[in-house]
Amino acid sequence: MKIERLKLTNFRNYQNLEIEFKKNINLIIGDNGQGKTNILESIYILSLTKSNRSGIEENLIKFDEEIAKIEGMVKSDEILKKQEICLTKTKKQLFINNKEIRRSREYISNFCVISFTPQDLEIVKGSPQDRRNMLNIDISQLKNNYITYLNEYNQVIKMRNEYLKRMNINGNSDPRYLEVINANMIEKAIKIYEYRYAFFEKINEILPNIYKKITGLSNLSLIYNNSIHVDTFDNEEIKKKFVSKLKKNLNIELIQGMTLIGPHRDDFSFSLNGIDMKTFASQGQQRMAVIALKIAEIYLFNKEKGEYPVLLLDDIFSEIDIKKRNKIIKFLKDDIQSIITTTDINDIDDELLDNSQIYVVKNNRVTKKGRINNGRRKGDK
Repeated sequence: MKIERLKLTNFRNYQNLEIEFKKNINLIIGDNGQGKTNILESIYILSLTKSNRSGIEENLIKFDEEIAKIEGMVKSDEILKKQEICLTKTKKQLFINNKEIRRSREYISNFCVISFTPQDLEIVKGSPQDRRNMLNIDISQLKNNYITYLNEYNQVIKMRNEYLKRMNINGNSDPRYLEVINANMIEKAIKIYEYRYAFFEKINEILPNIYKKITGLSNLSLIYNNSIHVDTFDNEEIKKKFVSKLKKNLNIELIQGMTLIGPHRDDFSFSLNGIDMKTFASQGQQRMAVIALKIAEIYLFNKEKGEYPVLLLDDIFSEIDIKKRNKIIKFLKDDIQSIITTTDINDIDDELLDNSQIYVVKNNRVTKKGRINNGRRKGDK
């Protein structure tokens, strides 16, 4: 997958911006606060319809403007398509080839991205919600039916929580109706578990080798910590454990008015030699684990979909030593389109510079430059 051209209208600090990207490595250079990250954010939104940064969505619209647009010419399976997202303060519209797409599951996975930002370090040491969000986003791009099952499951959970509260207040509520809701919830959950178990199994076939090549350390894996405590996907075993735990937790769920088990409560951890990296690994090791995971996902995407997603790297080289940088760069193949931001040209290795298209961001403008070698620009364009 590639993005050939990006056009922004009233998005963040950009009133009008058009960029044509090279098919492999693109470097965006500029001081902090100039809008480098906003460019990566817009590409992320173009792919997934939502920002990877926290904040109110209407703040994506440039101050004093009513509407923002993100337009991209993207290529998938050698087919060039125009994707567009139109944002107002009250609604969001999605378009492919000028046709409005009303269901997000029909839009997402047409153009896929893998993103790494400094905040992604929280995937290791942050909350379970952070990790679930990442997991749901990545599986949704691989399997667009996953969004449907996830949305349906969340609707059932909302209904179940409301009925638990009603049962706690009204002792005459029919418990048989709760059993119907439970059966529906388990049915939806099993489909989510099927996708998640498959994801962890496949990613763990790729991840250890990548982490070892970058760091020299062996045996990195992701451990799926599901709330029903089933190690492998087995339809009947999951159903049996689910029913048992729902019965066991009923009293406390009635008191709290919420569902305490299921995919919405699950988590995963980074394990190095059987030890949770959240509790013992250095920040550098954690950073490398997340980068290794992102690279592993790129190769999994290629294996599953027959092409690589676009890689978005936001200022990742500034805190990585030269040796590890070089090892990471070796994974940036010519057929992987990478869009990388940095504040300092000295953070970028000559090998990467020699094979990159350079863009300089300053005063809300993006200028395309000639290639840079040994700190010198070879002619502006």
